[in-house]
Amino acid sequence: MQILIFIAALVVGCLLGFVIKPNAKFDYLLSRGYIIVAILLVINASLVNFANIQNAGIMNILIFVLNWGKSISYLLIGYLMITIVHALKSNSKSPDNYQLTKITKLTLWAITIINGFSFIIETGYKLKNFDDLVAQFAHYGYALWFLYFIIVTETLGGIGILLHFKLKTGPLAALGLMLIMLGVVYTNWNTNGPFTYSYPAVDAFMSLALMMIIYNFDKKLKYNLISTASYIEQSM
Repeated sequence: MQILIFIAALVVGCLLGFVIKPNAKFDYLLSRGYIIVAILLVINASLVNFANIQNAGIMNILIFVLNWGKSISYLLIGYLMITIVHALKSNSKSPDNYQLTKITKLTLWAITIINGFSFIIETGYKLKNFDDLVAQFAHYGYALWFLYFIIVTETLGGIGILLHFKLKTGPLAALGLMLIMLGVVYTNWNTNGPFTYSYPAVDAFMSLALMMIIYNFDKKLKYNLISTASYIEQSM
């Protein structure tokens, strides 16, 4: 059910992007707000996984906030994606792309924070519950070395996403992690597990796929800026 809410939030966000008239100042503030949501989600997920909260009521509240915070995140990324698409089309021949560049960068930073730290937190969770995972992997028919491989790969993937703005490793890291998430879904399906067990992997796959789209927007924007600069130089 929760994954359907995430998908619905994404669709609603995209629809709002088509309905609401573009406003550079509003979109810029919204992209900054998206970063705040991303940071709060990371803090919340860290508390849920590592704070050892014994009070069931507090834990339920944190989980509730985490799930609805993710829904807000999908709503925002859906809206901002459509906004960026519209802006790219309208500004593709304009030398003034500064505001669009800021909005795209902030959006990319926000989803980078969410995805990068999600896999770092997931690594911590796996190490915290390592014995349970050993038994789980054995039940699925996987060797112990494969568990180590997944832990190392997810850790490197998370780090690669976070270092994208320095090393441009985001797309490769995201692609590798998406393949792992597909493997999680396949394993659950192959062992006749309920689809609800695949929700975290589907959620991660969706978020990574959206990040890949934003990578493409960022690349296209840089290309447009270079083409505009070249055109201006040739015209002088």
